Amino acid sequence: MCRYGQGIVRGIFEEFGACNLKGFAVWLPMMPGENVQLASVEADTFKEYPVVHTWDPERRLGDLYANTLNLKALAWDVYLLYAPGVTWNGNEPPQPTFWMHQLPGSIGADPKILLNPTGLSEELLKLLGHGVQPSSVDLGFQLHGKGLMNLLRERAQYTFEEIRQVAEKSKIDTCPG
Repeated sequence: MCRYGQGIVRGIFEEFGACNLKGFAVWLPMMPGENVQLASVEADTFKEYPVVHTWDPERRLGDLYANTLNLKALAWDVYLLYAPGVTWNGNEPPQPTFWMHQLPGSIGADPKILLNPTGLSEELLKLLGHGVQPSSVDLGFQLHGKGLMNLLRERAQYTFEEIRQVAEKSKIDTCPG
């Protein structure tokens, strides 16, 4: 999860608390220097919320979700919402009820569902039974602000070119042929 997305997700938990929300964060080593210790530090920023964290050094879940989401490469920086009662049965993760991402189009990611705090909060409100309200735009703006503030605390900034190179490498590594 990138720092911007992490700020948005933490903002969601700050807003809704444990109000029928549970989260799972899978930390993958995608950018140079990412490791289990760094993932643990990032996970600690969620310790008061019902979020289970796991470190996936071999990116297995990223590969599984790439299949589920019909991506041509590893799934990372994806934000998945599931309706209550959805369970994982079998070898593949279930199709999310709704999802957004921060991935390049070259790996098959639909640009219409690029991470948008207002869109994500609207879908979350629907799943929680609140329906879309005028205040969801305000919530989206607030979540965007939390994401930006999280970026300001970033220890290392990556350029778009560095991120694109990592995405392209994951495409090569996970899609033989």
